[in-house]
Amino acid sequence: MESIFPKDKNKIDTSKGTGVALGNFDGLHRGHMALIHKVIAMSKDKGLKSMVCTFSNHPENVIKGKVITPLIMSNEMKKKTLQKSELDYLYFENFDERLMKMSAEDFVKHILVQSFNVKLAVVGFHYHFGYKGTGDAESLKVLGKKYGFEVQVVDPVKLEGTIVSSTMIRKLIGMGDMQKASLFMGRAYAVGGKVVKGKKLGREIGFPTMNLIAEDVMLLPSNGVYLTETVINNRCYHSITNVGRNPTVGDKETRIETHVLNFREDSYDQEVEVRFIKKMRDEKKFADVQELARQISLDVQYANEYFGKSIYNSTNIC
Repeated sequence: MESIFPKDKNKIDTSKGTGVALGNFDGLHRGHMALIHKVIAMSKDKGLKSMVCTFSNHPENVIKGKVITPLIMSNEMKKKTLQKSELDYLYFENFDERLMKMSAEDFVKHILVQSFNVKLAVVGFHYHFGYKGTGDAESLKVLGKKYGFEVQVVDPVKLEGTIVSSTMIRKLIGMGDMQKASLFMGRAYAVGGKVVKGKKLGREIGFPTMNLIAEDVMLLPSNGVYLTETVINNRCYHSITNVGRNPTVGDKETRIETHVLNFREDSYDQEVEVRFIKKMRDEKKFADVQELARQISLDVQYANEYFGKSIYNSTNIC
């Protein structure tokens, strides 16, 4: 099968038309996935190629000129997630000054119609597009009639009486409420990155850690220690992860340090993924590294007991 991640619009088969899901899709949460599953199903019925068209960068960060909205999910993780679906194409459009100043109708005419031969557009109830967000779902319906494509607006998904949204999920992650964030996302919140060499303090006190460098634009959970799963070479391992500055040794930069339970292999320079399950405790400054080691020992004991529950047995296959 051809790649569903073409970098060139010309690689997309538009000969019979496309069904396009439009939006920012940061996090690919339950609401986003409901929309994407709808475009897949409707496109199949209509004989169209299904497609997600989104931005490779967050529009707010371009408009404001700095990181205003940290990302919940990297583009690589979006690819991995959508590759498991029956979607035909995922296309990332770079949001730049040209797109920022493009009118709503020009976006429809030049991007959707001329580039993708759109026959079906599926959007969320709060979708906005075009210069200063002047286009919305209703104006898209009007333009759909003008340019000959159908528009479907998907109702919001609610959980526990709350609309599932990226804004709500960002708030939960920022609070360290990973269990509720996972409920809204439909999967554990995860951060990917390359393992780099650290101070090797963990190894010296008996708890070696993987040190990750996440992208600057990624949202990190509140500082603290978390129960996590770490994906290494497509295998999942139980782990505990500290997010923070490790005040006991006076680090100045926020780090992601993961101790993988019962794992001793060399992982330097590997790309790994850390999935946050539950916050165990806040970050704390200890009197010395010996006291820190005693606390980590208790953390590991708690993690082993937690993951020993039947729900977490045999999790080393992703």
